Amino acid sequence: MKRKVLLFIIAAALAMAAPAAADQFLLGFAGFDYDSALATSTHYLDTGDVYHSLGYVTSVDPGLLGGYVDFTVNEYTYYMDGLSVDLSTFGGGSLTAYMAFAASGRTRYYEDPISGGTHGVYGTNPANATAPSTFTDGTIALGGKTYNFVLTYDFNLCQGDFSGSMDLDEGTDLTYIPPDQRLGWILGGLSGNGLSCTSNTSIPAGYDHQVSGECRRQSITPTTHRTWGAIKALYR
Repeated sequence: MKRKVLLFIIAAALAMAAPAAADQFLLGFAGFDYDSALATSTHYLDTGDVYHSLGYVTSVDPGLLGGYVDFTVNEYTYYMDGLSVDLSTFGGGSLTAYMAFAASGRTRYYEDPISGGTHGVYGTNPANATAPSTFTDGTIALGGKTYNFVLTYDFNLCQGDFSGSMDLDEGTDLTYIPPDQRLGWILGGLSGNGLSCTSNTSIPAGYDHQVSGECRRQSITPTTHRTWGAIKALYR
């Protein structure tokens, strides 16, 4: 099976891995990631480099946001920005990279009307004339501080995963999130090259990987508590 297909099958499985009673689903997203490297960087996401991810919101929780989101009228996009690499470690012969990020990131979800709005266009070699600008020129629907972010990547398998925390604190849809449910959301998902470690025509030039993930808030019920680390371990 081609890795591109496998990437999205696993991503879909992640969506169903946690019991419905255990987690509060907020939304799912898919897109591409890229990095802003320092001139002194010697490898992918070296210390001080900045990680970015952008693309489209693909689904939302019907009960929490479903009544206020209309995919037939609006385009929903996301942009994850400002994640500066604080620690970067490469694991010898396995070519497994581990990157921890400073608590300086921000993730925002945007709403832009399909009629009269601006369609998100990736273009090539971001940041460019269309990205991230065409993904961020809509109304901020939800946004928040992103922290505790960690990304691992295996260059032999051409696949990695990421996870982090997010506290919601802005956006026109923030009012629909109960105040006691705005902190401690979990961002998690997969990134990968799909077809090949060296080339993939479905990834625009200049972007690093395909990305597929979700934002969930974990239950504090001991019998149903699941972590993203435990969920990801099921698919390794």
